[in-house]
This record gives sequence, structure tokens and C-alpha cells, in this order.
Amino acid sequence: MKKLFALISTLAMLPAFAAEYAPPAAAQPAANPPTASQPAAQPALQAMPKTTGTVARAQFTNAIQDREPVDKVSNLLNDKNRVYFFSEIKDAADQKITHRWEHDGKVMSETSFDVGGDRWRVYSSKNLDPSWTGEWKVSVVDQAGSTLGAGTFTYEAAPAAASQPAAAQPAAAPAAAPAQQ
Repeated sequence: MKKLFALISTLAMLPAFAAEYAPPAAAQPAANPPTASQPAAQPALQAMPKTTGTVARAQFTNAIQDREPVDKVSNLLNDKNRVYFFSEIKDAADQKITHRWEHDGKVMSETSFDVGGDRWRVYSSKNLDPSWTGEWKVSVVDQAGSTLGAGTFTYEAAPAAASQPAAAQPAAAPAAAPAQQ
């Protein structure tokens, strides 16, 4: 009997505790208060905050020096096997962004970064197989999956090395005569 009484007392106190933990009521009264035949509207769940941020600059480059791209690449011959993608992100502090590398529409790799300030410069690189010619794309994606920006470059086959004509090749040196004593 004591256990039943304790259980009933606990259940009676739940509405008081629930009121302490309930979110504050809206500042404005409802336009149409619920009637006896209409149930009260359930409070809406709060969505995750939208990520913000923009890509101020983005480009492919052959190298990074002092956190800056050294050149701008739009076409790359397949005698080179590494390329970098640089991006400057603004207004995305404390968020995660990702460089998503795609070749002909297929995701080849992803590199994620934690953005530490309102202006943040990051880069990723990709080792390329010479057979992976075609269009490459890197998308800058925020933590919600939205694309903030993208860049593309074309990876092309290098021209075949032309063989030298026989006349241009140096003549073989005559064999040295044995030294006489």
C-alpha cells in the first residue's frame, strides 16, 4: 500500500516538473485558440540551425605557398600527377566544410576541415593517375550538405614525345685505341 501511495504521489507531481522543463510559451497569443473539438497544436520541433558561409575564392593550383595558391590551373597535362584545390571560406566559423573531389561524376575522395574563424583558408590535394583524364570537379560542401561553391579543371593526355631523327642524334665516339707501351 505504501508503494502504491508513493507511486500516485510521484505521478501527481509530474505536471509541476514538466512545467519547469517546458519551452517558454510564444510571446503572442494564438489567433484561433483551440476549442473543445480541436486539439491544441503541438509545438514545432526546432530545426538545426542552417549553416552559413560563402566561398570568397576557390581555384586549382600546382602548389600552395604561405597558405596561398601559386598559380591558377584550368587544364593540366597528365605528365603531372598532383593538383591542389584552394578555397577561402567566409562567415562559417565553428562549422565543418568538405572538399569533395569528383572525376566524371564519381566521388573520388573527400577531405573535411573544421573552420576556425570568419575568414578561413584551406586546401586539399589529389594524386592523379595518368589514366584519369577528363573533367575533375571539387565542390565545397557545408555540414548540412549544401554546396557553397565548386571549381573544375580538365586533366588531359600529354602529347607523345616525338622521336629524334637519326641525323640529330650524336654520332657514336670512335673506340679508343689501346695504349702502346
